[in-house]
Amino acid sequence: MNGLRRFFREETATSEVSSVVIMIAAVGILLTAGMVVWWKGYNAALNTAGSRINSVTTSAMSKFGS
Repeated sequence: MNGLRRFFREETATSEVSSVVIMIAAVGILLTAGMVVWWKGYNAALNTAGSRINSVTTSAMSKFGS
């Protein structure tokens, strides 16, 4: 219990913990932003591939008839 009391009374420990919490939050925000950017690119690539497959399938079906 004395250790906790001393921990909260010391300003250096409190500022160290605060900086660690801020760094963890910053890493989380950057990771989330990176995942959003990656997902948008991944989603665009899949949509482009899907539309190309649809256009090739449609043109092949029109050549051979249904």
